[in-house]
Order: sequence, then C-alpha cells, then structure tokens
Amino acid sequence: MTTTPTDRRETRTQRLHDVMAARRRVARRVAEVASLDRDGLGRWAESALARTVAHARRNSPFYSCRIPDSLVKAVAADPEAFRSVPFTTRQDLAAAYPLGLLAVPLREVTRFDESSGTSDGSSIAAFFSADDWIENNLTVAHLLSAVLDGTDVVAVAVPYELAGVGQDLDRALELLGCTIVPLGAASPDCPPERMVRALRRSGATALVCSGTRALLLGEVARRSGLDPAGDLAVDKILTAGEGASPAKKALLSREWGASVYSMFGMTETNTLAMFCPRQDLHLVETRTYFEIVDPATGARLPDGETGELAVTTLAGRAMPLLRYRTGDTCRIEAEPCPCGSPLRRLRHRGRLGDRIAVGRGWASQLEIEDVVLGALTRPPYFFAFDVDGSVLDIALPPASAADGRTRDAIAAQADRRFGVGTRFGVLDVPAFEHALRTSAKPTMRNFLRTPGRRTP
Repeated sequence: MTTTPTDRRETRTQRLHDVMAARRRVARRVAEVASLDRDGLGRWAESALARTVAHARRNSPFYSCRIPDSLVKAVAADPEAFRSVPFTTRQDLAAAYPLGLLAVPLREVTRFDESSGTSDGSSIAAFFSADDWIENNLTVAHLLSAVLDGTDVVAVAVPYELAGVGQDLDRALELLGCTIVPLGAASPDCPPERMVRALRRSGATALVCSGTRALLLGEVARRSGLDPAGDLAVDKILTAGEGASPAKKALLSREWGASVYSMFGMTETNTLAMFCPRQDLHLVETRTYFEIVDPATGARLPDGETGELAVTTLAGRAMPLLRYRTGDTCRIEAEPCPCGSPLRRLRHRGRLGDRIAVGRGWASQLEIEDVVLGALTRPPYFFAFDVDGSVLDIALPPASAADGRTRDAIAAQADRRFGVGTRFGVLDVPAFEHALRTSAKPTMRNFLRTPGRRTP
C-alpha cells in the first residue's frame, strides 16, 4: 500500500498527540503521589518498592544476576525483606558501564548522561526514558514552585554537558513560566565577569549554582564596582553540586542580600532532595526510597542517627538502582516540618570520602569550612587547608591572614571542635581563583591541598 504525503503528515500528527497524551498521564501520576499524606506516601512507597525490585530483576542485566526470584517474592510479601537486597556501589556502576544497568530497550532511552563519579575517574552512565525524564522535570517544577514563580528571572550556572542538571532545571523552570538565563559552568565563552554582567543586564532574581561559585561571583562583582546585595537583583540563591555549611549559607545570605536554599541530587539518580519555603531540605520520597546505613556494617539505622545515605529509585524504569550507597554522610529527621510537607528532612554532613583524620577524631570538609568561613569578616571568602599531624594548616587571603582577631577566632573554634592546633599561611589568591574558574563544578574539594599556598 502506497502512503501519500497527507498520510505521512497525519501519522506524524498522531505521534505528537500520543506523546502529549503520555505526558499528561505522567503529570496526573506525579500530581496524585504529590498529594499523598505521610501514611499514604508510606503505603505507596511499599508498593513501588516491590515493583522496582521485580522490574530490576526481570529487565536489568546487572540485577538479574544478583536478585533471586525468591527475594522478589519476599519483598512483595513483606517490605522488611528489602533489607536482604544487596547494596549497589559506585564501583558496580563503573564496572557495568555503559549498558549493564539498562533495563529498557535502547530505543526507549531519551537521555544518556555521564558522571566521572568514582575515585579513579572511571565513567558512570545514567539512562532515562521519556517518562523518567518528564516525571523528574514535573517533580522538580512542583518543588521549585515553593519559592519561584513566573515573575522570576533565573540564572543557571551549573554544567549542561553530559550531566543533565542544567537541562533538567531548564525544563522545570519553563513549566513555572520563569525567564531563564543559561550561564553554564566553566565555558570560556562565559567567564565569571560575563556571568556578573548577565546577572545585571537580565535583572536575574535567582541564581542557581554551587555555593563556591556564588562566592566567586560575589568577589568578581565587587571588583567590578558592584555591590552584590545592592546593585544586583538576586534575592534567592539555590545551591547545587556541593554541600554547604551553615557558615557558607549565612555568608552568601549576607553578601548577596538573598535567601539561600539547598538542592541535592546525582547524575545517576536525578533529584534526591529539595528545599521548602523555610529553607529546610526535604527528601523527594515521591521518587526515591531512602535508608541510612552504618558505613562499616551496612546495618540500617533509625531516623535521627547519622550514617551513609543509600537510595532506591522508585520512578526510574530505564536504570533502576537498588540500595545504592551514595557515599554521603547524612541524617534523616522524621519530625514534621513547620512548612507542612509530609516529606522527611535531610541533614547532609558531607562525603564519606572527604572525611579527614584530625585531632581527636575525624572531621568533614564541611565542618572545617564552617569554622573558617564563620570567622572571615572581609572578602575574598576563600581559603585552603591541610592537616599536618595534630595541626590544622590553613591558608587565608592576605588581609584575613594578617588579621589577628580572625586567626584567633579560627584557632579557638578548631581547638573546641576538633582538638587541634592551627598554623596559618597566606593564600595565593590568583592561583586559587584560577582553580575555581577552570572547574565546571567548583566545590569544597577544590580547597583541599590547593596549589598556590605560601607561608608568610
């Protein structure tokens, strides 16, 4: 049978109608789950957990070899049996690269993302079907709407390459009717100076980036004669890509005259936690099942105790992950938030791999950041540190290094919190800034053993 141009146009039109109908179905599902109260959400999660385990066992080459049918049946009968599901690690994802975790036909994949993700730099792949992608976009839009609306101009200064965070935010912001300023991350076409000019020209009211990048942009603005709080319209900073200590959030709020909100996610999982209007970080339990486990034994810990965060995807068909150990040190708080959300709150305490033997025990880079940034009283708000036995070796910008009160405040807090002495040096600010400017994801990791430190 010969098809005519009219037949082909009608076929293409029907396909577009089918795509839109599928998106409406996803939107209804997202709205239904988002409307559940705490009890309803718990029942939904138990059912979704059983479906996820069955889907992974049936369709993922990786899990079909690890999950016996008997365990699938046990989880369906009793959610407590889920504790017997083996953990998945970042090394597992690297070993399965690129297609070992794909659980749908390749033709159904809408997005392929990558993250370096492992300590040796080996790649981790992430796959999303159309439904996976749209569902995350809609969920993020719903949660962003707590503080953003169609009157906002949002500058997005996160990576757009390979990892989907930039595109994901764009889609969600479009759904809210926001104006988007796509700054990107470390593109040579958009250095920090141009980013600042774009913030001013566009009248951006919100900035999405890592907290470290926001500190850098504030410094660049001051050097160009602008007061970030008085001359720029940014009144909301949404931090992504790194944890932020209380001191860093307070510093950003003061320097930019902005409310600071945290977001948390990973390339391989998409969004895991989002802010509420009260600036608390809530778990996205409408898409993911969360556990806190003992880093050494893997035993599950109750709410309120600190351990390693393990996650199980409940809404990702292309790449289901079961009990994925994130490497993040966290605590989950079950007490209701005053904002009224049924979603539990997350307290992020840094990466396990970033913990450093110091003084009487261990400290995270976020804890050291809290001590140093909490004492700095003048820009630039940069520092580097290392640990030399029982001494915390800290490099500060010249003016701060010469300030006795600043040094004394840091030394007193380091002794109180970590039981260590301190030694101060002078930070080579240009060399340090170069490291930040050329990093697509500047985070506190840049501050450990940073080149450019010299002694006075």
